[in-house]
Amino acid sequence: MKYSAHIRESDHAEQSVAAHCNETAALAAAYGKSVHLEQVCLLSGLLHDIGKLTADFDGYLHGRNDIERGRLDHSFAGAKYLAELAPHEKYAQKTAELIGRVILSHHGLHDWVNQDSEDNYEQRISKTKYYDEIMQNLPETHLTKDIERILTDAAAEYSAIDQILRRITPESAAETYAFYLGMLERLLQSILIDADRTNTADFMSNSKTEADNNTLELWKKMKHKMQEKLASFNGQNDSISIQRKSISDRCAAFAAHDVRICRLIVPTGGGKTLSSLRFAIEYANLHPVDRIIYVAPFMSILEQNSEVIREITGEEGLLEHHSNMLAEISGNDDLLHEYELRTEKWDAPVIATTMVQFLNALFSGKSSAVRRMHQLSRAVIIVDEVQSVPLKCVCLFNLAMNFLSRICGSTIVLCSATQPPFEQTNDFPLLLDEQSSITGDTAEDFSIFQRTRLIHLKQRGGYSYDEAAAFCREQFAANGSLLTVVNTKAAAKELYQRLKDTAGASVFHLSTAMCPLHRRKQIEMIKALLCDQKPVICVTTQLIEAGVDISFGCVVRSMAGLDNAAQAAGRCNRNGEFHRICPVYLLELREEKLGSLAEIKYAQQIAEELLDVSESADFLGIQMQSQYFGKLFAQAQKRDFKNTLRYPLPDDTDKDLVNLLSLNCNRVKKNTHPKRRFSGQAFKTAGAFFSVIDSKTVSVIVPFDAKAEQYIAELSSNPNPKEAVRLLRQLQQYAVSIYAGTERELNKEGALYDLPCGESVVRILEKRFYDEQFGVTVTGGLHEVLCL
Repeated sequence: MKYSAHIRESDHAEQSVAAHCNETAALAAAYGKSVHLEQVCLLSGLLHDIGKLTADFDGYLHGRNDIERGRLDHSFAGAKYLAELAPHEKYAQKTAELIGRVILSHHGLHDWVNQDSEDNYEQRISKTKYYDEIMQNLPETHLTKDIERILTDAAAEYSAIDQILRRITPESAAETYAFYLGMLERLLQSILIDADRTNTADFMSNSKTEADNNTLELWKKMKHKMQEKLASFNGQNDSISIQRKSISDRCAAFAAHDVRICRLIVPTGGGKTLSSLRFAIEYANLHPVDRIIYVAPFMSILEQNSEVIREITGEEGLLEHHSNMLAEISGNDDLLHEYELRTEKWDAPVIATTMVQFLNALFSGKSSAVRRMHQLSRAVIIVDEVQSVPLKCVCLFNLAMNFLSRICGSTIVLCSATQPPFEQTNDFPLLLDEQSSITGDTAEDFSIFQRTRLIHLKQRGGYSYDEAAAFCREQFAANGSLLTVVNTKAAAKELYQRLKDTAGASVFHLSTAMCPLHRRKQIEMIKALLCDQKPVICVTTQLIEAGVDISFGCVVRSMAGLDNAAQAAGRCNRNGEFHRICPVYLLELREEKLGSLAEIKYAQQIAEELLDVSESADFLGIQMQSQYFGKLFAQAQKRDFKNTLRYPLPDDTDKDLVNLLSLNCNRVKKNTHPKRRFSGQAFKTAGAFFSVIDSKTVSVIVPFDAKAEQYIAELSSNPNPKEAVRLLRQLQQYAVSIYAGTERELNKEGALYDLPCGESVVRILEKRFYDEQFGVTVTGGLHEVLCL
């Protein structure tokens, strides 16, 4: 009897279990080759679906029985078979268990030891129902040909990786070693999930979805394009232009080194984006590199810098991924239907993405996020504005970067003018290269780029919105243009309302309630006015603060961390065009409600301590910034702060995410789980807890312009999956992430409707609930009425 894995809906063609497993194994082995785990991945692919070799599964697939989807466990068989097959040799046993756990999890993460201290792995491989039937049918598939040899080769691969893990783990650091083993399991799981879903999608759509990227040729073309771009700056002989060229040249020269984790320390306005990209391109032309990945903390930076990157890569070479929209429509990860739309694979040669998506690929519990992780292998990863890594994620970030650089063969570039001391964390220091600075001594760079001075405004009780607005008007009158940066959308709206009628000024408002395209157009308009030396006031949240190439005569910043102040200062006198030292004012807005933004409150306290010590210090300089981050990290690691850097959990039962992803010590007991000391991770619980941004959000599509309305109309006409993915990619520039409370209010007003997409839905906002000044609003039409 031929057992089938899938039936294609369009023509009822059937893919056999043997064909699916063989094809998945070939893909998995190809993915695993770059991390020297080819045989491990081959074995996981060969055995992942042998549990489908039963009459009951075949009956379910053909509709001959009433078994419900998800009721048949087809993942246990491959893991059980490997456990029985492995000889009693240390690495053979460990390799069989590791691959078995990956097979057991190819439809979703598991807690290997749960809250009741039950051993999930042992329970799963102890199952007997259907096993004899599967074993009787397995020989016909020929999937186990040479299986013992493959296992022997896989054990050798695992042994080599394990030796590296032990070398990079400090002595007696069991928690670190267990965490790295967990990362290795997630890497292998990523490879199997991607291979499985890619092969399934190919069969179901009767097409080839795997990208054929000639990266060697692309890297050469990108180097040529970069040279053309740099040539366009020839003839600019001012001191700042000369220093930017020096920084860029040093980046290019540093690419000759074998780099694992390094720093690119560039003062704001120093051409960091082009310089980091130049390093990546030079490095890709000199070393084996499959991918260049650019990571930005904020949408505003990503939108702007993606345009710069696209000039160099061309449209086809770049994937810009900044929204969870495609992942959200895929429904339940545990029951992902073959017909549903494929999530982003991250298989383009150049990826531009957000810090949220990057960290999700490493720690989120969603299968769509896990799937992307292996694409971070053998890559040059540029982490822009690295100071924006949330405090709670610092230890997770350090461990992940160590793993990516030492095991996955990637090169990590940490970019910022204000670099946190990641290498000084107590328990899990970042493994920086011995020669860690790409540009060497940066003293001259910062001296030449000194264009602003930070002034702390001390007023008892702080400033009210009215007082802050009055001060802003004074500074606008004195400096000709003004940027005001606050911590919350509510504060931005309040100050904008008070400043919008300022005589002689074009006044703009920016916030994340506006869709990316809307924000980009506003920023372009502001830049054009400033370039023509027109009077401009912009009131915004911190979205403009890092990386956005814009320059005002004065900045007023609501109190936050000194790193925020330094980044805000980077939007002032950026090119030295004002020929003076321009003021950056730091003030306390007493009516600004930070609510659950504990990290900003915490940063405020540390900043105020330093500001009160000396009024004459250079608070924007490297020395003071280093002192600020040192205090921030030292305080965060204290016990009474629950060691904030380890991602503490609200319930002390599981301590923190580092614990769940390593020794899981509150669940794994030495006496009852001797085999689970390094393999008892609670991946599912940790993945559910993990969120870069604490508040849960949902993406909605806004009909900002005629094109958005056209894309929405085309999506509503039930397009095929490939066309739907194209439309959803286009619609990402119209996606706004809203919080649960805003979603509830919009639902009350009937402002949202669902558009079917595959077996799931996309949320669409009614046009009247999108305001030209403020973006998404729960008072549809109110602004237009007031204007009348």
